Parts: sequence; C-alpha cells; structure tokens
Amino acid sequence: MSGFVHRLSFGSALALALVFLAGPGFSALADKDKDKDDDDKEVKEAQKEILKLAKDLEAGKKVDIAVIRKKFEELEPIMHAYKPFAKNGIGFDRKKGPLDGIEVKIQNLAKDGISAANLRNDKANLIKMAQVNIAIGRIAHHYAPDKPKPGGKGPKDWKQYTDDMLKSTQDFIKAVKADDPAKVKAAAVEINAACTRCHGDFRDS
Repeated sequence: MSGFVHRLSFGSALALALVFLAGPGFSALADKDKDKDDDDKEVKEAQKEILKLAKDLEAGKKVDIAVIRKKFEELEPIMHAYKPFAKNGIGFDRKKGPLDGIEVKIQNLAKDGISAANLRNDKANLIKMAQVNIAIGRIAHHYAPDKPKPGGKGPKDWKQYTDDMLKSTQDFIKAVKADDPAKVKAAAVEINAACTRCHGDFRDS
C-alpha cells in the first residue's frame, strides 16, 4: 500500500509539473518565439522593399514611397538593413566577412578612408551600398515626428538630417565613380555626421 501511495504521489507531482510547464511560463516562451518570428519576417520584407526601391531609383523609375511607409508602423525594420549579414542585415560584401555591415563600412570609410586599389576593387559594392543608403534615407524621410519634442527637435530637423544624408550619399557615388579616395572619405564623413546628429536628437525619443 505504501508503495502505491508513493507511486501516486510521484505521479501527482509529475502531473503538477506538466501543468506548470504548459502554463503561463511555457506560453510566454512560445509568445516570445512568435514575436521573434514576426520581427524576422518584417525585417526580411523591409529589406525586399529597400532593395527594390534602390533598384527602381537607380533606374529613374517613379516610385510612391508613401506606400512603403504604410507597410511598416515603425522605422526599426527599415534601419535593420544597416546591420551585418550575421545579424540579418543587408551587409556590404559577404566575401569580406559576416560582420561587414553597411553602417560599419560607412563608419570605417569616414575614419580611415580607402586606398585607390580598394576603391577600384570595391567600386560595384560601394555604389550598391550607397544606393541602398539612398533608398533607406528616402523611406526614413517619411517617418518624421508629427511635432517637436518639448524643447527639442521636430519634423523640420528630421527632414533636414535625411536631406543632408541623401546629398552626402549622392556626393559619395560621384566620388566612387570618379575613383577619388579623398572625396569618398569626405562624403563618408558627411554621411556619418548626418546619421549621428539624427540619432543624437531622435533615437529613443
């Protein structure tokens, strides 16, 4: 009898454990996984839109960016494109390593510049990177806040920062096509500065 009671107690404990695992704790993990899957899906969809827009803009096609804006409530999935391949970003060049993202590339060009040889070798990727940057900037322009923060920057400043970034990126493309390392670095400095100013005033706002 005591053995039966012991087995019954063990079975009851096991049942309670299974109920616990199937309860809110387990459900929260499942919800977290679902949220991550949804985020990953949105990031991939955003990058498809960015790459298509970059191609269309380069071809001189007329585009309605407001349509893209309506697809994404937040700017984050768009900005995720700047991350390296290893972090599900668009990246710069897979051959150069999984951590070689667009943001890092622009920062490194602004800091260290580029040699004439590397400029020639990377010309196609540099131009593609710049076209992606323009597409992101054009989309980001539509995410300006509705009104200024109390005592802070507002929609006018946001649009000015994106305009500055777009102009600097156009200068970057011209410098790359002209095989001019000094002007490539100068343009990268301006791109990075525009992004830094915008992040400083608006990130986490």
